[in-house]
Amino acid sequence: MYSSGGGGNNMAAAPTSVVVLDRGNNTTCTINLHAQFGSWNYGPQHGFARIIRWHVEKAPERLPSGDIEAMFCIVDNEVTRSMWNFPFRLSYRLILREKELHFNIGVYNVGKDVTFSFNLLLHTYFKVPDVRRCQITGLQGCTFVDKTRDGAIYQEVRDVVTVNEYTDRVYQNTPQEHIITNVVSNRKMRIQKYNFPDTVVWNPWVEKAREIQDFGDDEYPNMICVEAGHVSEPVILLPGNAFEASEILQVM
Repeated sequence: MYSSGGGGNNMAAAPTSVVVLDRGNNTTCTINLHAQFGSWNYGPQHGFARIIRWHVEKAPERLPSGDIEAMFCIVDNEVTRSMWNFPFRLSYRLILREKELHFNIGVYNVGKDVTFSFNLLLHTYFKVPDVRRCQITGLQGCTFVDKTRDGAIYQEVRDVVTVNEYTDRVYQNTPQEHIITNVVSNRKMRIQKYNFPDTVVWNPWVEKAREIQDFGDDEYPNMICVEAGHVSEPVILLPGNAFEASEILQVM
């Protein structure tokens, strides 16, 4: 997990998980949870979920199955209400298996008479030997917003998507499964997502990498982001209702 520093025994930094899914082949991914995607009128870029302290509902524990489970949450407080004055609860459950990582996200409107809206994105960095050799399936025929070209809208015609330049695309109404090839040692990564209608593909490339303070100038060839989210349209959550979504990453 990463974030803004210390905390008590029952507090965790914002939910970024750095996970080795296949230690023998060093298959590594990093996941940020964004409760807002992109610029935000009320506060920091990508919202507050990635920079605020989380409560540890369940510390990492080995289950009888051998899986590792942990649970975290945020409930509205003075800090969140200073940016976004709504009552809510955000839960984040992780299950780590030998070659799989499961994410379960829940957003709950605990208010009695106020409706709110939000975006949600799992900002997933995959460590790769050479991003130019990676291929992403499941995007052919999908409409996408190209943020590198002033938000122009196109349709993807390729059967596999490759990255050879600065890329920042929001693919809309994407299927539940994508496969990324050549993640490490010619292995593949399967992404299965549920209730996340969008898929973001991002790599900052040379110039943008230099502009990002916490991103190394020479790191862009060894990473790719393929991100499950609900970002093209906001989720509108009525009082007393819940939104739940999940994702599974599997080394193949």
